[in-house]
Amino acid sequence: MTATVASFVGAILTADATAAATTAVGVLSDTATPQILVSPITGRGEVGLQFSPETSGSLSGVQFYQNASNSGVTSASVWSSAGERLATVAVNPSAPIGWRTVPVDVQLEAGATYTVSVYDSNGRPPVTENAFATALTVNGLSTPAGAGVYSYAGASLFPATPSAYSFMVDPMFTPDPAPTSPVEGPTEPTEEPVAEPTPPPPPPPAALTTARYGPDGTHWPTNTPRADEARVVNVAPTWSAISNAIKANANLSDPVVICVAPGELVGGNGAGSSSRGVIENVGNAQRASRILVSACDGVGTVKTVGDKGISFVGVKGVSIVGIDFSAQPVMIRNAQSFGLGYTVVPTLLVTGNGGNDVRDVDIVEVVAGVDARVDATGDRVEVKSADGSDIDGVRFVGFYAAPNYKVKGSRAHIDTVQFVTTAGDGLISNVVFDDAAVFMSSNQGIIAGANKGGSIVDSAFFGGTTGQLRYPVYAAGYQIVAANMLHGTWSDLKVAESVVAGSIATSYSFTEVLGSWSAKGDRGFQKLTSLTLEDIDRIAPMPTPEFLASIW
Repeated sequence: MTATVASFVGAILTADATAAATTAVGVLSDTATPQILVSPITGRGEVGLQFSPETSGSLSGVQFYQNASNSGVTSASVWSSAGERLATVAVNPSAPIGWRTVPVDVQLEAGATYTVSVYDSNGRPPVTENAFATALTVNGLSTPAGAGVYSYAGASLFPATPSAYSFMVDPMFTPDPAPTSPVEGPTEPTEEPVAEPTPPPPPPPAALTTARYGPDGTHWPTNTPRADEARVVNVAPTWSAISNAIKANANLSDPVVICVAPGELVGGNGAGSSSRGVIENVGNAQRASRILVSACDGVGTVKTVGDKGISFVGVKGVSIVGIDFSAQPVMIRNAQSFGLGYTVVPTLLVTGNGGNDVRDVDIVEVVAGVDARVDATGDRVEVKSADGSDIDGVRFVGFYAAPNYKVKGSRAHIDTVQFVTTAGDGLISNVVFDDAAVFMSSNQGIIAGANKGGSIVDSAFFGGTTGQLRYPVYAAGYQIVAANMLHGTWSDLKVAESVVAGSIATSYSFTEVLGSWSAKGDRGFQKLTSLTLEDIDRIAPMPTPEFLASIW
């Protein structure tokens, strides 16, 4: 049996009602249920809905129908007509049957075509047949014939194949308010108006004239002695010598610095999630103080050499400070009470897998890229939970991250800092940004992965055209039009004395917001006036080699 369109599509609004709408609307009725709860379509893939808004406005959510207690839906995405992913949010596949809403925050342009979709890792999605056999316009949202789109693959991809099916995916769209016309009245003679000079633009907040964010040489990993406060163990510049020294001192109680002689640290087995470490399974998270591993003759006098990447696996109770990692990407896996500091890294991955938790990891005075990275295929920094591993207490202190820019036409989702749970039910909690400066990449600045707790303090985030004042998108790069700065989902977050030059997703919830500014100026934030390049240079100095040498 074929259901009629009226059985699941909401009533079409009149033009006046559409203009007056102030709440989010979609194409499908709020009471719609699928004709077939569990379809015989067995392939894993992306399913969604293609639509075009008649007016500009904001997309606040992606709705989908949960057809089983474990539906297999693991992400929700928003796409442009060219297949560029504008937003994506991780989804817990376990929930009661019925409609679910995944918060997003994307500005939509009138007449442009967009797709909202979910990735179903189980297959057998809910469907209603022949729902989109013809073009429709509902609630100011136009859908073409074949608006039910899909793409079957083992990973989330742009769903480009049209279908008459409704896969029970729907946008939550709020049109921008229509301009009001003044009420006409009797015409009375008036005096000729006198032109007044245009007032100058308001200055930035007073605090921004003295604030400074990012590395400044004053921060230090927690529970880590300074070199002049510890017993010195001298070692040659080899990974094996460093590892052996950590083993020898792991169960002692006094403050220790492993002093690495000037030179090159050769080797590295890659920086992917499963790469073997140059130092593995050494140290003691319960040690009274962390073991400091540092360059004897000052920051940068010990350099890593190679092109595969450097990994630290299962290292506990250790802080590595002042070794130059600028030549290779770095991965930290299954670490506890671990610090990385006073260095430049091209990319950074912090991950837990195999049920091994990550706890109390400090990223201190670290520069994740001095310049924008072009033709990027991945994120600048990723914090990832897999196999049920919890990530608790990762702190970015005195931190700086430059953007990653992808080439035009790339369907990769490129963020500056991404938090994500890829498998299992691991939690990401108590993440801290303190005195950090982060610039938005091609898609997002920060994308949280259901983060809980933590804080953003004395930090600045530069999105959209503001971030591009320092880092213009290159000619062949994907052109950024939105300012998606703090996105994804983050609950119970404290924000203080911080600046967000860009949008903040509605899926962020705050315990408090103190003395902070945002582009929109709502939810406890003060409204931020436009920043100039001079403002950015003053409050977040460019971490050039000369600048870093002066502070480190």
